[in-house]
Amino acid sequence: MLLLLLAGCLVDAAVPPDVVPAIVERDQLDPLRGELALDGVVGARAYEGLLRTWSDDVAEAIAGVKAPLVTDHRQAEKWPAGNVGRALDVRWFGSPKATFELAGIVPRFDRQAIVGGCGEVRLIYRLSYRDTMSTGRVVGSRLPVVINVVLSVPEAECEHRALAWTNDGDTTWRVAGLPLKQVELNAQVVRFPSGVATETAGQAIYLLRVYAVEADTIRDVGLENTPAVGMSVDDKAELAAWIAEHLPEIDRGSYRIPERFLATVALSYSTLGTNRVANKPFDVLFPGGEGLPDPGANPSSYVRTRAGLSERLDNGTCMGCHQAGSTAGFHFLGRDDLQLTGVTNVLAVPFSPHFAADQPRRAAYVRALVGGVAPDTFRPHSLDDHGGDNAPCLVGEDLDWNDACPDGQRCRVLVKSEAAVQFGQCVPSAEAVTAGMSCREGTLVAASTAPEPYNRDSWRDSFVQQQIYDFPEDKQFSRESYNCRPTVIGVPLGRAYRACTADERKLGDVGDEICAVVGGSKFDTCVAGSFHDCLDDIVARGMVNPCSATRACREDYICQALPASLPGMPAAAATLVEQGIGFCTPTYFLFQLRLDGHSQP
Repeated sequence: MLLLLLAGCLVDAAVPPDVVPAIVERDQLDPLRGELALDGVVGARAYEGLLRTWSDDVAEAIAGVKAPLVTDHRQAEKWPAGNVGRALDVRWFGSPKATFELAGIVPRFDRQAIVGGCGEVRLIYRLSYRDTMSTGRVVGSRLPVVINVVLSVPEAECEHRALAWTNDGDTTWRVAGLPLKQVELNAQVVRFPSGVATETAGQAIYLLRVYAVEADTIRDVGLENTPAVGMSVDDKAELAAWIAEHLPEIDRGSYRIPERFLATVALSYSTLGTNRVANKPFDVLFPGGEGLPDPGANPSSYVRTRAGLSERLDNGTCMGCHQAGSTAGFHFLGRDDLQLTGVTNVLAVPFSPHFAADQPRRAAYVRALVGGVAPDTFRPHSLDDHGGDNAPCLVGEDLDWNDACPDGQRCRVLVKSEAAVQFGQCVPSAEAVTAGMSCREGTLVAASTAPEPYNRDSWRDSFVQQQIYDFPEDKQFSRESYNCRPTVIGVPLGRAYRACTADERKLGDVGDEICAVVGGSKFDTCVAGSFHDCLDDIVARGMVNPCSATRACREDYICQALPASLPGMPAAAATLVEQGIGFCTPTYFLFQLRLDGHSQP
């Protein structure tokens, strides 16, 4: 039986043991990779057509960004310190070195109320490569490109398909025979390093597209619940009327906007993506909720205000899903191939904070289907009910928010913007700060909107920031007090940091802080060339915050695995790896989530 085996503390991820939330472990996926190879699932001729389509669509998106962009190190060397924007090299889509590796299988029966039938099952693939260096060493990595193949679950097969995802079901019914619905592309197409986007600690642009595959024909599909901002005045009025007629479904999060209102191309932006208007098309169509129906002040409703309604709708768009509660714009990344990636390019947690927090709801839905009872279709905002340091929080009462900040912390908006609803982070006093926490805040000014896609020029957004606390910002690190590391080194909203003590370096007692690998000057050397040549030599240590499946990292940070085999790492590091405990690091410190430093296609 294919079960999700989560090691150590990951078992406590609040997932009932009778429901399998996903197939993610490599030993579970290996027997399936042949029969579920991407070209076989969509068909060989359709696969070739998709490769050409993805290459063309990515190239078109890159061409719309009017900024200096390069694809390899030799081109980057023409700029001081290599500080130039990087573009996805579309040759990867046809490279003999590359493959789309099956990273996981995720059941989504809970989408039944949205898409009909009995929901979906999703096959998640990541673009990966394997290359042989001049020394004969075989290296590889995954790239920030994810393909989601969506399979429909027929209503007539609902009960036994759901049962297959419990410990009592026949596993052969999990995927076999399910019809192909669509193929979705989520690709990082441009990245600006922190030396270019100094105030935001770098930023990236992602392309989101959906395709229907019918025999050998590939066509664009409207992006779910994602409006075309450039719609006519009449269409906008019709959309507002449709929203008014479907307020109960929107309130519950189980709605589907008609195709005629939808965009077919979307761009999503990080960093600071939660509060960027670039990721909120409804805020552009209906600023502050103006023109939307009043949801009323019914205490039993989730949406309380027009602004809250706008945010509820924005969270249901492709950009909203991409940014809120994700890791680098992805919700499911999968386990790494430790034989290829290098020890400092590995994830400790292969899914996003939202994925982890949403499992009890999804599991309850499956149990209801198996039990023959009506499932609860309510879906909260994807930032709701997260934990960890600097957890997301809501200022005001626009939504019936579940979370409150821990005692001694308050909700503070660290990225002020023109968004209808301002999300903050739970922030402690200076005396209660621990390593890894945010130490900067600022105001984000959105660039002017463009023709569709409306946010094409949002890489020009500006962020003026300052420190929250009165911490030093130099490189004189203390073991007793904190330094606020600046954004120019690639740490979004800064990072409270201090040196490790001798005992902390042993990793024997990990609490709210952990003495992890932090890169330092050696990391900068890796950025300047191929990371495969030098990452294993990064040994600088410093205090940051730990993470696991039950302790999420804050926005723009990801849970990286401790590199237990590096020189100087204590034996306790291997134990922590087995327990699923890692450390929070900026998303783009992992090369598998950035476009530079890789082999050539």
